[in-house]
Amino acid sequence: MSKSLNEAIGGRVRAYRESLGMSREAFSEQIGLSPQFLAEAENGKKGLSAESIYKICSTSELSADYLVLGKLKKDKLKDPLDHVLQDMPGDYSVQYAQVLRVVNEMVLEAQKDGARAKMKEDE
Repeated sequence: MSKSLNEAIGGRVRAYRESLGMSREAFSEQIGLSPQFLAEAENGKKGLSAESIYKICSTSELSADYLVLGKLKKDKLKDPLDHVLQDMPGDYSVQYAQVLRVVNEMVLEAQKDGARAKMKEDE
């Protein structure tokens, strides 16, 4: 694997781990890889073997398509925001998803607050 591919794959693993709020140690324990190897993979210094990719994908919600190609599988898209993220550039679509979900929750809450305020005015 080329260094840039290793960096891209490692960056996607790191972005996913960070989106979960997990330490490298906790995530490495969950996926069955050593923390040192995971650090080297996340930094693009080492490539992930097919076995390592299998371990990551089988113990997390990441797909091999996403890890290797940076594309989310359409059958894994559960949220309408996922459809927006499908075509977004970059390796940090997991983090984009977090931001979009937070903004979406804020907008929905503001709408509820506005509706409550209008109901009080109407009383």
